[in-house]
Amino acid sequence: MKRNRAGAKRVGAAGAGARGPGPSLQEALAVLGEGCSLLVTGDVPTDAHRVAAARYFGNPSNERRRVLGLTHDTPRPDAWLPGAVNGEDDHAEIVCMDDALRDPAAVDESPAGDGGFSPGVDDSFRRRFLEAIVDVGDEEGPDGMALRVGLFRVDGLRAALGAEDAGRLLRDAATTTRERGGMAHFHLPRRPAEEGDPRSDSTVDAVATQLGEQLDVVVELRLRDRAVVPEERWHIDGWGSTDWHPLG
Repeated sequence: MKRNRAGAKRVGAAGAGARGPGPSLQEALAVLGEGCSLLVTGDVPTDAHRVAAARYFGNPSNERRRVLGLTHDTPRPDAWLPGAVNGEDDHAEIVCMDDALRDPAAVDESPAGDGGFSPGVDDSFRRRFLEAIVDVGDEEGPDGMALRVGLFRVDGLRAALGAEDAGRLLRDAATTTRERGGMAHFHLPRRPAEEGDPRSDSTVDAVATQLGEQLDVVVELRLRDRAVVPEERWHIDGWGSTDWHPLG
């Protein structure tokens, strides 16, 4: 069921922190608890996104159903899942994209650069990722945000599939997750052009626009000097922006 967002601010837009007589944060979070999608961005290294992803996949002591999509090679895919949870668990699945390989000659020195992805083709990734969401999401288990779906990283998906096909896949994944009352978090490391406005980056804005009504929150990540853990700030559709909080 689509929610009425008439008059709502653009998710993650500048000025979103100015809040009027709208819903309280508790009420806004309660709506998200019915099913939601997050676009996670910020000028931070991969490890910060890994910490955030493990957090959004939920406490390992809670019964969850988890699907992780990876568009790049990584020596430890299970590190994106919380605690001792791994891809061999009955209620977890990791879907990796074939042929979306990192090109060392194209690596951007910026933590939030394009990641040096070479264009690749994996015609099966869309099918495998969406099927995993359906298969894992339809397993018997607790209701209420029990399904968690994550994808790292969106720019790798766009490099491999093209912007339009990648956007279509993200929308379908978000819709499929929401229909099952779950949370989807899509990671797109980028540096905002304007402080406090993650959508000031053209790629973040393009992906957010493609997600449309399926996007509920743009999450900013940052890692301050000498900080032990990254911090997050949520820009919630129809509500505004939270303060910065550690992902610990």
